Amino acid sequence: MTNNDPGKPFAAAPQLSVEPIIQQIHLPAGVAGADELDFDVRCFLVGDASGVVLIDAGLEGSAPAIEQALGRLGAEWKDITDLVLTHSHPDHVGGLAEVALKAPEAAIWAGASDIPQIASDAPTRPLSDGDHVHGMRILQTPGHTAGHISLLHDDAGILFVGDTVGTMKGAMTRGPSQFTADAAEAELSLLKLSQLQPTRMLFSHGPEIPDPVAQLRRLVDLSEQG
Repeated sequence: MTNNDPGKPFAAAPQLSVEPIIQQIHLPAGVAGADELDFDVRCFLVGDASGVVLIDAGLEGSAPAIEQALGRLGAEWKDITDLVLTHSHPDHVGGLAEVALKAPEAAIWAGASDIPQIASDAPTRPLSDGDHVHGMRILQTPGHTAGHISLLHDDAGILFVGDTVGTMKGAMTRGPSQFTADAAEAELSLLKLSQLQPTRMLFSHGPEIPDPVAQLRRLVDLSEQG
């Protein structure tokens, strides 16, 4: 059952399990600004009684960490029904080849505009706004890349934002401008997400924060005032 009313809170879905896989990235000085930069990147296993979805494939070499996370869910590679890529950047698709070999029956999905930038021997199926994958509604959120997508599990009230927005030191923050394809589109995508009311918001970069809906709306309001 889908709740399309952005003003109505979502009910909890205790049968749904979400397991993050967290990897660390180091960028030398000059790659994303004058200073070196250390940050995390997260992909997620989303499981219920009917199977497991992997959101993003992480960095190259991510398969052992994903396998450990599957074990924490009591699942195996064969339980992955779908792999959904939020966008084409290498910290999100670097592990794609390994995952495709480990879970050959899993359907691979990505936003249509990003598929040409994703190198894969396995076919990648296109996703558009309003499509559904295993109970999660696809939201087109371009800007970071042309085909960037977010996913909303309506029944559980969990919003996976990809790189639309992240967190750092307990606060919500935009991604580095160097890695944003279209800043104006990115702002429209922030506005789109700010009109939802999920219970939880999960970020590809940075941990969860308290009251993410209010923080996102403040972030959008500040940009409009500026």
